[in-house]
Amino acid sequence: MPTDAQVLIGKVLQIKDKLYAKRHSIPTDLQKEWNALDRKTACFESDALFHTAVKGKQMNKKINYSGSVEELSQLVSRLKTLNKKVNITHVHH
Repeated sequence: MPTDAQVLIGKVLQIKDKLYAKRHSIPTDLQKEWNALDRKTACFESDALFHTAVKGKQMNKKINYSGSVEELSQLVSRLKTLNKKVNITHVHH
């Protein structure tokens, strides 16, 4: 059974993937918020192993996130809000 943190990390990645796909249509006034959220959630990226892998050595993905479940929940909320704003501005254009 996944922990609350694992479920929230999954949600973060899911919403971030949606935003990443629309990154070119994020309005300039929301770009700063997107960049901040992108940096805060970089530790969850699946390609982190790729950048630190060493040939012939076994790797385990380690998440360098030291925040609480509450902070993860706030990240999910911020990402959801940004995604809604991007969807609204995308529809109007």
